[in-house]
Amino acid sequence: MTNDFNAYLKDRAKLVEKNLAKYVGKIENSPKVLTDSMAYSLQAGGKRVRPILLMATAEAFGKKAADVMPAACAVEMLHTYSLIHDDLPCMDNDSLRRGKPTNHKVFGDDLALLAGDALLTYVFEVFAQNGKVKAVGAENTLNALLHFANCAGASGMVGGQTADVYAEGMGAADAVSTRAEKLKKESKPLADKSLHYFMLPSTVKETTPETILNYIHANKTGALIRGSVEAGALLAGVKGKDLTLIKKYANCIGLVFQIVDDILDVTATAKQLGKSNSDKENGKLTFVSLYGLEGSRKHAQLLIANAQKALDGLKNVKKKNLWPLYAMADFFKTRTY
Repeated sequence: MTNDFNAYLKDRAKLVEKNLAKYVGKIENSPKVLTDSMAYSLQAGGKRVRPILLMATAEAFGKKAADVMPAACAVEMLHTYSLIHDDLPCMDNDSLRRGKPTNHKVFGDDLALLAGDALLTYVFEVFAQNGKVKAVGAENTLNALLHFANCAGASGMVGGQTADVYAEGMGAADAVSTRAEKLKKESKPLADKSLHYFMLPSTVKETTPETILNYIHANKTGALIRGSVEAGALLAGVKGKDLTLIKKYANCIGLVFQIVDDILDVTATAKQLGKSNSDKENGKLTFVSLYGLEGSRKHAQLLIANAQKALDGLKNVKKKNLWPLYAMADFFKTRTY
């Protein structure tokens, strides 16, 4: 990663953080403890890659970062809510996030749950404000919001997280039947349901570790990255082949991000990652558990090549503004935290 891209990430992250603080400061008629809990996680740092991707995509197609700032901040709010809920004892039960105590460790389980709910709800209020920006307009904002909400909900991130929860204990390829029996015992009212019921949509026919893993990775993490890029394009009014290509780019880098997460979970320390639990400890199904470290790295490399090829094919863009998208793809592959 070049020094220029490092500087770009830091500059854009500061811009997002400034605006996030502004939006939290605008919340009225709320108990202070609730907004403090929201702000605690929202302002806890992080790379801010999702809002940066949204801004970079919109800029490549001729908009300014300021034109899409409400949507960019909304994306980060949604990501933050997902992290708060992901860390709860009923989910991953993490005590550290970004090197700090998790929200429920500071404010308690009940308030952490409510802070996540409040952030999720505020997402749509903030995102909708982009419709008032003349350079974007109401129609583009509505279109972007519809697609982003789909990526964030049952058809995207939440669906992937659901499958991930039920896939615990499937870290090895031969664990499918064992996990199916365990699920039936744990979920007595649903004892007659198949493994497919818990982990996959009806459109996916096979129930194998590979299909489950691909569904989890494409949705749990990949959907929000895909939604961020897609929202940036739709806010800029992108259509046709360019929209298809930018979606392909987003799908590729979203999957790379999660594959590298799986690799880092094995190769990095808890201090480096800023969190306490590991996927291996939780028996999670990951690329590394199925394909090994080298196989995972090769797959990530192939996806990056496909992402770059998709960018190469874009037509109605400002080519000089595409460099952050190329650099972000490389960053996703080579990051160490």
